[in-house]
Amino acid sequence: MNQLAAWFNYEATLKILLFSMLAGAFLPGLFAVGIRLQALGAGGAGADGRTSQPNPVLSGLAWLIYALVVTVIVFGVLFIARDFIAHHTGYPFLGARLK
Repeated sequence: MNQLAAWFNYEATLKILLFSMLAGAFLPGLFAVGIRLQALGAGGAGADGRTSQPNPVLSGLAWLIYALVVTVIVFGVLFIARDFIAHHTGYPFLGARLK
């Protein structure tokens, strides 16, 4: 067990696990909420035959959620590629170290 602790970083593993669960469950769940809000905001006929008026507030909220999801994804990709970007631009992008 002691040899395992010498090369295995439990704290980093826990951080990776928690972040991956957050990104893997929260972002798709948030996107699903956006889809639902957009459907409710569009109005139209329901399953029971009643019609509802369009609600622009719900549609706008859905688009804000979509923008948040896209922003988080773009930021994540840029964060992963920060060393590559810093190397090619010469600018310490998102805290990357210049070599």
